[in-house]
Amino acid sequence: MAAQEKDISFGEPLHVSVSRGTERFQSIQRTYSKPLTLGEEEEMVAGKGSAFDLTTWLTGRQQQQGPPFATRIGLVFNELSVYGDNVSDRHIETVATPLWKLLKSAAHGFGIGKLFKKEESYRLLLNKVSGVVEDGEMLLVLGRPGAGCSTLLRVLGNRRSTYRRIDGSVSYGGLTPEEVAKSYRGQVAYNAEEDLHHPTLTVRKTLEFAIECKMPSQRMLKDRDGYRKEFMDTLLDMYGLAGCGDTIVGNAFLRGVSGGERKRVSIAEQVASGASVDIWDGSTRGLDSSSALDYVRSLRITTDVLRKSTVVSIYQASENIYELFDKVMVVDEGKQLYFGPASEAVAYFERLGIQKPLRQTTADFLTGVTQLHERRVIPGFEDRVPKTAADFERAWFASKQQQAVMRQVAAFERQIQEDERGHEIREFVDQTKMGAQKSKLRRKSPYTSTITYQFAQLFKREASI
Repeated sequence: MAAQEKDISFGEPLHVSVSRGTERFQSIQRTYSKPLTLGEEEEMVAGKGSAFDLTTWLTGRQQQQGPPFATRIGLVFNELSVYGDNVSDRHIETVATPLWKLLKSAAHGFGIGKLFKKEESYRLLLNKVSGVVEDGEMLLVLGRPGAGCSTLLRVLGNRRSTYRRIDGSVSYGGLTPEEVAKSYRGQVAYNAEEDLHHPTLTVRKTLEFAIECKMPSQRMLKDRDGYRKEFMDTLLDMYGLAGCGDTIVGNAFLRGVSGGERKRVSIAEQVASGASVDIWDGSTRGLDSSSALDYVRSLRITTDVLRKSTVVSIYQASENIYELFDKVMVVDEGKQLYFGPASEAVAYFERLGIQKPLRQTTADFLTGVTQLHERRVIPGFEDRVPKTAADFERAWFASKQQQAVMRQVAAFERQIQEDERGHEIREFVDQTKMGAQKSKLRRKSPYTSTITYQFAQLFKREASI
């Protein structure tokens, strides 16, 4: 990331400053944290626990004075393969389709034969992709439409129900996908391309509801009202929303804030939710260049300040946007072509024999490496350069970069086990839940607030719609 930020991009003023947002957040991070008692200080010295801190609550993590202790989550996926329905066997339905399905089902014994059928016709959507997104890192996923980017992000966002089979492993700081879905759903946030908000609510009311629903118990904060107000003002200031706080969010049919501001409302809402892993699927589509840069800068603030693991897919990313990411992953036809530092991606493909034109952006170059009519082959590599996605995948599996990624995956998985990161995440999330000390059922619930508190907030929001 550049040392100095520009206030203008493509002639348009930028509304988000990474440095200003970071300073604004850090100025209040300890203001409303509950101070330690003498007994709690003694426990911290003994290494037995810690008190609540605003920063650690926002990130959904616990903090303790003195190593070793897990303070962040991180995301790792190893040889991940995803299978879906084979849509090539489907046909357009007609009036006779129900009768045909009935006869076909009767001929196959009304499904009894499927119990003894070993293999089904599934389509491979992703093939053995691996990678690590540590805390405080941003990963950019690049690929043409239909390459498998959305499939990857949905699986990493723990949206697995639409797929037939998923092989390999995904770990959220030691938490399995099943465990996250059952008890720690709020630790992983997935945001699709479309922003879904109540259009008649103002920006301030939208964020107030998000803050209220993730408000920890009274024993965790010394001033809940002060925290609520200061957190709201901080979110509006960090993401350039102070000027539209009292404007309705709007949608395609009701005029409200601009498209870029609506994207930043979604980001602020996810910050208020306290998720540790953020997944953003094609969220810059429809934004102009300056709004898209503001959007990614906002993600950079969230990732840096809260030490999140952020995965983003963007189509046609500018060079300024690309430079904000730590790592990049290139996907085509469900196959992994590259994973590693964003600054080393061009050099990797140049070693394979593909030259990057001077005036082409890095993102466009990486997306078009498999397009024979777009790419430029270095002289002397005509017979050796990979031509198809399968060729690039074989080159990737045989490369030193892929071996380095697998070593990083293995090292990160060992680190998670050694520092018991998953156990600390479970312990801290349980402490933030309302009523967790009195009820074991509350500790198993995926929600921070109680059902009565949720109903009260829902009725309050309904009155504002």
